[in-house]
Amino acid sequence: WLKIPPRSQVTCLATALMMPFTVVVALITLLPVDLVVAELIKGISYGPVPLKSVDGASQLPADDWFCDEAVPLWGRSGRGDLRVMRELGANMVRLYGNNPEHDHTNFLDEALEEGLSVSAGMSDWPYYQKVPGSCLDTDLNCFTQIQPMYVQNLRKGFLRPDGSYHPALKYMNILNEPDLKVPSGAVTGGPEGPVKMARALISAFDAMLDAEIEAGVTGPLINFTATFSFAICGACSQFQDAPALGQMAQLHDAMHHPENYGYTPKHDITAAYQARFTHSFNTASPATSIQNEFLPLYTANFPTTPLYIGEYHRVGANQVEDVGLVLSAA
Repeated sequence: WLKIPPRSQVTCLATALMMPFTVVVALITLLPVDLVVAELIKGISYGPVPLKSVDGASQLPADDWFCDEAVPLWGRSGRGDLRVMRELGANMVRLYGNNPEHDHTNFLDEALEEGLSVSAGMSDWPYYQKVPGSCLDTDLNCFTQIQPMYVQNLRKGFLRPDGSYHPALKYMNILNEPDLKVPSGAVTGGPEGPVKMARALISAFDAMLDAEIEAGVTGPLINFTATFSFAICGACSQFQDAPALGQMAQLHDAMHHPENYGYTPKHDITAAYQARFTHSFNTASPATSIQNEFLPLYTANFPTTPLYIGEYHRVGANQVEDVGLVLSAA
């Protein structure tokens, strides 16, 4: 995996197939044209929860599946999910839940041994689930919530003893589908919704940059992302009739003009965004929708920002045919 420079011409696509306990994701990454290298990334979004009801989900005590407590699931001493992923042909695993109090070294080590890169993410907990003390209590300025949590992540597995990022870790997702969560209904309400959503993301991003400095991060750096839904954001200031693009444009503007979003960053988030950010989204839409409604506008408006699809699962369709179509657009 290569760090993407800010002025590279890059497009990434991801596709996914639903499986009993995972979402299978295949990403095409086109690296900077001057490197003349293309890399196919095939990943699995990992949430091994055999739930059969909403009540069952509400009783789940935690969703950090890459801690040592879950070794019987992903480890070789148990059923060996990571090895199974690799045997299926995957080379990346995407994660959701994340308890920074847990050490994640063993998962990252085993993923590396299996030839899997890792896309981790911050959990929903600090953003709106923690009562009291979530970002909702600080008007969606999330710096104070996220900074200490990411410091813990860095010190408990994300970094090697020399301060460099673990070589298996490639992406950190600031929040999955923030447009549906912070605040709830940001895409369908008034114009203040996308502004608050963007403030949550840029303040959390700033907090993660601050955590890197506190933890003394050295060496090659990972990329950050915020995975939006594929919803049309009628409340966003741009692209009010195109899926996901309004959310991305709102975040892009906030990264360049944080003062317009009620936030004063501690660090140069604009430069970090240009050098280390990858846009992403989840979708259950068909490949033709992505090809016709999204990609032309994205490539025209974000020519230097990489992109991947984090979840791709058109349920009820001919998945083999649809995956082939979306891969052909990469």
